[in-house]
Amino acid sequence: MRASFGSRLKAVRGSLLQRVGPYLDLALKKPKLSAIIAGFFVCLSIPILVFILLYNYHRNSETIIATLHEDVAKTSRASIENVEAMIGGVAATLRLLAEVTAANPNFFRTDRSNDVLFRALTTADEIDAAVVSFEDGYHRAVTRIDDDRRRSDQRIPRNAIWHSNFIDDFSLGENRSRHRTFFDTWGHVVGEYAVPTTTDYRTTSGYPEAKETRTLAVTEPQINVDTGYPIINLRVPILHDGTFIGSAGATITLNVLSQFLATHRASLHSTTIIANPTDGKVIATSDRQKSVRMVDGRLEVARLDNIDDEDAREAYRFQRQTNEDNFLLRSPRDGQELSASFARFPISFGHRWEAIVLTPANDFIGELKKTNQQIVIIIVALSVAELLLIYLLSRRLSRPIESISQDLKSVETLSFDQPMTRPSSVREIAQLQSAASLLRNSLQSFCSFVPIDVVRGLIKSGIPLALGVERRFLTVLFADLENFSTHAEQSTPDALLDQMSVYFERVSRAISDEEGTVDKFIGDGIMAFWGAPIALPDHVLRGCAGAVRAARRMERINEAWRAEGKSTFRIRIGLNSAEVLVGNIGSSERFSYTAIGDGVNVAARLEGTNKTFGTTICISDSVFNAAASEIVARPLRHVQVKGRKQDFMIYELLGLANSSDPELEVRPDDRRLSEMTWLASTCFEAGDLEGAACRYREILGQFPSDGVAKSMLAACFPGNAQAVTVTMIAAP
Repeated sequence: MRASFGSRLKAVRGSLLQRVGPYLDLALKKPKLSAIIAGFFVCLSIPILVFILLYNYHRNSETIIATLHEDVAKTSRASIENVEAMIGGVAATLRLLAEVTAANPNFFRTDRSNDVLFRALTTADEIDAAVVSFEDGYHRAVTRIDDDRRRSDQRIPRNAIWHSNFIDDFSLGENRSRHRTFFDTWGHVVGEYAVPTTTDYRTTSGYPEAKETRTLAVTEPQINVDTGYPIINLRVPILHDGTFIGSAGATITLNVLSQFLATHRASLHSTTIIANPTDGKVIATSDRQKSVRMVDGRLEVARLDNIDDEDAREAYRFQRQTNEDNFLLRSPRDGQELSASFARFPISFGHRWEAIVLTPANDFIGELKKTNQQIVIIIVALSVAELLLIYLLSRRLSRPIESISQDLKSVETLSFDQPMTRPSSVREIAQLQSAASLLRNSLQSFCSFVPIDVVRGLIKSGIPLALGVERRFLTVLFADLENFSTHAEQSTPDALLDQMSVYFERVSRAISDEEGTVDKFIGDGIMAFWGAPIALPDHVLRGCAGAVRAARRMERINEAWRAEGKSTFRIRIGLNSAEVLVGNIGSSERFSYTAIGDGVNVAARLEGTNKTFGTTICISDSVFNAAASEIVARPLRHVQVKGRKQDFMIYELLGLANSSDPELEVRPDDRRLSEMTWLASTCFEAGDLEGAACRYREILGQFPSDGVAKSMLAACFPGNAQAVTVTMIAAP
């Protein structure tokens, strides 16, 4: 069959050449279309002119772009050098201050040392405060006073310009105070007062780093609560006979740096930003208002991914995506072409900062574009006139050629209903008409032997995100609030929203800090898991750490709320490790990435089981067995979750065994409680109810409010055991 088809195709081709050949030979002997060809030559002049124009524009643009890159590089170098000089100058002052303090530490516990701090403060305009802090809690500082600080504290005299203060050391205990003195000119006191304080400057930003590294520590930007603008803190260790006794520090306001960036632009409309590429935090920008942003009524340092500058956000996104440091992009704001440059600070600087310069290309090639546009208009006008003349001359000749084109188009689509065109009076065109007619008739005859199979449209296809799941072994967490309905009834909507926002934020952050995935918020509940979409080999331990962090952070929040007279939230957490289905689940039009399965249901049941035992974090035996050596937990009892035939042991998670993190470490009482509970549980599981009851009473003797001991003591008596079990099974 294939041989027959090939033979037919060759026969058609041979016949076509035999019949068209004589016409082509005849066309070679007849006059050429010289007049028409001459007209076409005129058309060639237009591309040449356009080529010359584009070539000159391209070469000029290259030169100007090179100038742009050079100016951008100079701006980047100037920005980096200015920051290095600013940090270096302040660091040199602090090192000198640290040496003076180390030579005579007691001198800085007297008011005479204020003059030394004042001189350090006034060595540079960008220094907002000069401080000396000691290990025994003593702290002395001299700062500037501006309108923002006056507004923040009504006790500050309105004519005060300078301010000194010192904080007593820890030996005074509860009588420790902060003593403040204000000056209109240095040395002339215009006001003073003292207030009790518990501030520990040893924990403030920069002090721990200076103590640990024994060298200069430069903190990340943070918002000055008085001025609302970013600042950074510098700390230099004070070493007395090789022993760390404190740190000398300075607070640098970044307004001076922003002013420098604003006055040293690469061009009139360019933007310069100093930022930390690690977390995207903005250090300074030529438009200082954009270095901060308002979030939920409070100021925070802007990041490159949320800065109030569409061009900067787009440049940052493109740079992160391509890893290129110098590139061109279109402004999402107005479509202009921008030149973006990312220049990193030298390694010797000690911080991974970078200078970002965004420059509109029109600042450099705008005039060139205008000139070229005028030339283009002139060329277009001349070309239109020339084309009009050519059109009038070739119109008569073009119509037959257009007819041939239509005939060939119909042959291409195998549409043979097109009527035959009238023969042209030009011999060459007449020969083309005859050849096209011959081709059409030959193909029409050939189609009588084979089926017609023609694709008449374009099909656009893509690979959309589709529904689908996979089996994975995950650690699943469910968190909920105890008596949330009561809280909702007793609180105003605004107050409840504020507290719920804090709760969701802190718990979600605790989960994400341990690389967990927050699946969804269910009313006042939170579902999360570890091990998907990114596989984690230690997902069980991370799940335990995330749960403990969440519980500890809620404890601190409750302490703050209790001090403010607000109601507190008690969180309950269930944690289970099991093989579940995870992926895109839902309908074809709307779905979400989530996990389902028996393991998920067990985690939800465990969260509710906390209510029975008065516990905070209830974990399954699969979690305990996987991380037993790295966590501290105490056994509760065997339970049978609704829908399951086999029972399993559940535990209360108390902390991570080998962690020194305050949020994860095991508290001394919890370790003792765990040991006592293991002894009691061993008796209970062995059937020694009397021995277990004795052990649980010992727990209550030391921990009277322990809910586990109370519940299990009741379970030690046959009449109460079933009641406890039913409550656990029915837990939601």
